[in-house]
Amino acid sequence: MPFLLLCSENLSLVMVQGVCGCNRFKSGSISDVFRTIVKKGGYRGVARGWLPRMLFHAPAAAICWSTYEKVKSFFQDVNGDSNTA
Repeated sequence: MPFLLLCSENLSLVMVQGVCGCNRFKSGSISDVFRTIVKKGGYRGVARGWLPRMLFHAPAAAICWSTYEKVKSFFQDVNGDSNTA
């Protein structure tokens, strides 16, 4: 399972908490988890989990929005809608 390999002191720790023997957080609130990650790994530990997520989701979001805009334009042309946003 690839998530078992992510068990480290970064934001990915939240995803596998308790699955692979990682230390559990006392509270489930995002502020407590963020403070714990900053305490253990500094702000670099936060970025270490954030950067891969952004690199994964940015292309998907770009494809989603560009497809939405293209389909919206297509249907506006088909319907003869002159009121464009």
